[in-house]
Amino acid sequence: MRVLLVNPPPYAIVEPVYDRPAYPRTSLACLAAYLRARDVDVHVLDCKYDRLDLDEAVAQIERVGPDLVGLVGLTNEVLQAARLAERVKARNPAIVTVMGDVHMSALPERTLREAPALDYGVVGEGEETLYELIQQLEAGQRVTARGVAYLAGDVYVYNGARETLDVSALPMPAWDLFRPAEHYILQTSRGCPFACVFCMNPAGRTVRARTPEQVLDELERLVELGAVKTIYFGDEIFTVKRQRVVELCRGMIERGLHERLTWSCQTHVNTVDVQLARLMRAAGCDWVGLGIETADEMAMTTMGKGINRERVTRATRAMRRAKLRFHAFFILGQPNETYESAKRTIDFAVDMNPDGAVFGIMVPYPGTRVWELAQRGEGGYTRLSDNWNDYNKQIGHAVEFTGIERRRLERLQMRGYVRVYTENGRTLELLRMVPRFTILVLHMLLKQLGFGPERVHARPPSPPPPQRPKTRLRVLRSG
Repeated sequence: MRVLLVNPPPYAIVEPVYDRPAYPRTSLACLAAYLRARDVDVHVLDCKYDRLDLDEAVAQIERVGPDLVGLVGLTNEVLQAARLAERVKARNPAIVTVMGDVHMSALPERTLREAPALDYGVVGEGEETLYELIQQLEAGQRVTARGVAYLAGDVYVYNGARETLDVSALPMPAWDLFRPAEHYILQTSRGCPFACVFCMNPAGRTVRARTPEQVLDELERLVELGAVKTIYFGDEIFTVKRQRVVELCRGMIERGLHERLTWSCQTHVNTVDVQLARLMRAAGCDWVGLGIETADEMAMTTMGKGINRERVTRATRAMRRAKLRFHAFFILGQPNETYESAKRTIDFAVDMNPDGAVFGIMVPYPGTRVWELAQRGEGGYTRLSDNWNDYNKQIGHAVEFTGIERRRLERLQMRGYVRVYTENGRTLELLRMVPRFTILVLHMLLKQLGFGPERVHARPPSPPPPQRPKTRLRVLRSG
């Protein structure tokens, strides 16, 4: 089978950082590497990275001529993937369509029913599951691969969960299948030991990491490709294994990588200290993202992150002493949030004066504790949206709050961005940032005026759903 892995095009350009990213999709590179190592004829198509619209994406898929199209999509991208699958099936019903990623893992049956153009869903980590699915399709066998979900007529079938992978046994991501980039996101570990109420924790509570040598070799490979300038380590908590980070940083210095590129990461306030921060800075780290989320002590106690204001202050002071820049991430709309508690978070951010601040509004992502609360109308949440395009932290409208009117919370969000800079004498810095986020700011302002981004949220009409049994049997016989 010829396999094409696809990152679908966006509905519209609302957040350029994500809708027109400067980096290729990491999950495509990981999946492609695994399949290629097993002699699968695999290709990639990153529509967001390559700036392709829907028509251009369909044309590229027809040019490749795949037997199977594998799609990725987070919750706010799932309709984009479903739309592309519909177009693919309308052109060639014989193509097998498969979707994976976090949303499918959280709601496999619902996703398959909502997107009839999808033949199969991959639940959990996709490398082994997708390969086994391909093998069974090629052999014309009944699909029994663990981690696979599908509809047999109207009956939902799930083959059961697959064990987590040894990530150190996986091949280096296939970055050579993309055009060279100046920026890449590397996933050097999977898993997070914490249990935040707003996170599904799709990779599990056990942290599984690649060795420092493997990461260093990948960095050198990216340098060889010729364009890389910056790296973002997308690990949930980059410094959770301290000694590993020490060895990695020392390796960067020994190999001279700290002179060839800069890098950043996100981590937990409980896992950083001055000595580690200084070593990271010496190894080329430009900034560290700290998930602080709230300043409300009660919310800190109940959100499953294991932090308090004292630990946050200690971590930020460590960053300052090490002269390592840090960005602070906050989520307004915590369970039972009120205007007063949200304002305390803004005030805390202003007093902290981070080098960068991000204020998102709570999104009840499927599979999380917040999703469960919102489903039941508890925790100060009500009116859960059934439109997955609403599940966006900046301009979405996934849920209403009982403790504070949403539009008022959105005004606090906008005010937070302004206050962090203006009240700390950084107005010019704020003005320099405006051109990068003009489109997003415009959408936020229009939303406050009652003109939400309907063109993003409106779902186009769907073609008639494919006839699943006929399509699947025809593919199996051709295989």
